[in-house]
Amino acid sequence: MSLFTPLGPPPNSGDPGTFNSRADALLGQLPPMVDEFNNLAPLLMSKYRAACSGTANAIILTAGYISLPAGTQVRFRAGAINTGAATINLDGLGAKECRTITGVVLPAGYIRTDADTVATYNGSHWVLDRDMERGSNANGEFVRFADGTLICSAILTGLGPISVANGSDYRSDRIVWTFPAQFSAVPASQISGCRDNVTPPAPWTALADGYISGQAFWLLLTLSSSLTTYKASCFAMGRWY
Repeated sequence: MSLFTPLGPPPNSGDPGTFNSRADALLGQLPPMVDEFNNLAPLLMSKYRAACSGTANAIILTAGYISLPAGTQVRFRAGAINTGAATINLDGLGAKECRTITGVVLPAGYIRTDADTVATYNGSHWVLDRDMERGSNANGEFVRFADGTLICSAILTGLGPISVANGSDYRSDRIVWTFPAQFSAVPASQISGCRDNVTPPAPWTALADGYISGQAFWLLLTLSSSLTTYKASCFAMGRWY
């Protein structure tokens, strides 16, 4: 398959009888070739980074585009993390609103400085895709996805004891797990306990659970016998925007 329409026979000064007609035909093929190249240019140029300037929320990109048809795609590395809604102005063709891949206005932190952002113009606004973001801190590990999904996990060690009498069982003190990354709404969370490096004794029971400001999880574990020390495996999944 050819990317461009093949050119006709070139003019030949040794053949004066066909020189003018072939030259005219060749010149006539140049405008459609330029159109074909311009249609292909967004695909070629999207593989390279555009120069990025402006501000965190009013981004200016320079890549050499002369028009902005739907489907135009551009890649850039931002110099600042956005703090909210943002626009992109590509080659002076006008500032256009940015949206996430789910179609909502950008949340703070959607545009990263440590990974490329790929922006695709859909005819009305820029749709921005972002790489999966993985991080960790003292509270555990997290993974953020472009569609707004956030997964947090942690293993809390050195917990204990489970020694407070609770009827015929024993319960732990309150376990509080602060999520390593912030959710935009209360996520689905689970904490399960086990002895350090030992098969979990049974049955573990969550006596109570709840949230602190939507960004931390707490519960009490009950066990049929007392336990000096244990660890807890923590998991939460929800949305970060």
